[in-house]
Amino acid sequence: MKWTTANLKHPNYTAHHEIYVGTHTGSFKHLLPASEKAPHGQRNLSDLKDLDKESRVTALAFGNDARTEILLGRAKNIAEVHSIGEEGFSVRNATFSAAPIVGLARYNDKLIAGIGNGELQSLELDPEEETPPVVISTGNQMDHLRQCAQARNIVATGGKERQNNLKVYDLSADGKQIFTSKNLPNDYLQLEVPVWDSDIGFVDGPSVLATCSRHGYVRLYDTRKQRRPVACFASEEHGMSFATLVARGNYIYTGTTMGALKAFDTRRMKTHVHTYKGFTGGVSDLHLDPTGRFLSSASLDRYVRVHDTDSTVLLYQCYVKSKATKVLLRPLKEEKPEVADEQEEEEDEEADDLVPQKISVKTTPVDDEYEDMFEQMPTVGDSEEETEEQENPTAKVEKAKQKRKAANQSQKTKKKKV
Repeated sequence: MKWTTANLKHPNYTAHHEIYVGTHTGSFKHLLPASEKAPHGQRNLSDLKDLDKESRVTALAFGNDARTEILLGRAKNIAEVHSIGEEGFSVRNATFSAAPIVGLARYNDKLIAGIGNGELQSLELDPEEETPPVVISTGNQMDHLRQCAQARNIVATGGKERQNNLKVYDLSADGKQIFTSKNLPNDYLQLEVPVWDSDIGFVDGPSVLATCSRHGYVRLYDTRKQRRPVACFASEEHGMSFATLVARGNYIYTGTTMGALKAFDTRRMKTHVHTYKGFTGGVSDLHLDPTGRFLSSASLDRYVRVHDTDSTVLLYQCYVKSKATKVLLRPLKEEKPEVADEQEEEEDEEADDLVPQKISVKTTPVDDEYEDMFEQMPTVGDSEEETEEQENPTAKVEKAKQKRKAANQSQKTKKKKV
């Protein structure tokens, strides 16, 4: 599809999704691409009167596995917990002791926030008495906090400079640090390789992580093997600066500050395998749907887009009037492909059991008829006499006697003439 700045929806985009967008002005919007009448309609979920210069949305994540709770963090010290129910939205606020909030996570009854000054703060959502949050220091600067979807007690943090590198914490063990990354060896001038982990992503589990950097590299870590990265991509292009990252399976999707969205294969990190087009501004956030087929992105060009991860086709594009900073893609209906597959397999097995029985009943007499017919048919090239002889063996003897009589009569006639 050609590059365009208009709102569009690809005819092949038939998935039932809804999109939540956080913007630079602080507005929190809801989009419904599955709507047939207004696929680009927008609804504000926050009161615009309460917004100020520090209301910029800096963190957006799901708070539970059912995706019925959305955690929203702002550039100030206030976080919001939006609950999605049948009756509508309900909002609860939580106040932390520092700002800005660069990442949010939910573990049991506690809300965990990553603060830009390097603190990891834990706060109870419904406390009986007001208590100050529990603070864990991770360094002096934090750019992002990410929670593992498969093990919600594991969170990872990263930031700028060597002392704020990738770290992994276990919330079930009172925030114990279980892993810290180690930088690559010095370069040929014996200078330290610059580090800036701008975003972090878990690759289908708590043990494998991927990071991207404003310095133009993408690294893959395995906490079970070593502290240094097991695979790395380093860009030699000028101005290649990665701002956001999301990972699933064997692929890592990264967005740059120059408006490029690329996909890398973890089995071969030498170069990217896909490029997604349509951007005119820096990519600020990425999010994948549960199936991993649809990739949603927020961009500073004020557009929200949805791409197909395999074919790289732009399926949906919507203008949100403000610089989009965070995005979430949520399916409206939870599909159950496993149950459907099991039912289809059972039906196929029943059909397989019935088919051979029908074939055995019908084919047996048909084969006998064909055999009888082929036995009675004459072979190609035989004369009619031969076929008659094959049909009546006595006729063969009579014909031989007639030939003998004719030969004797011809001899008698010859003798008389002589």
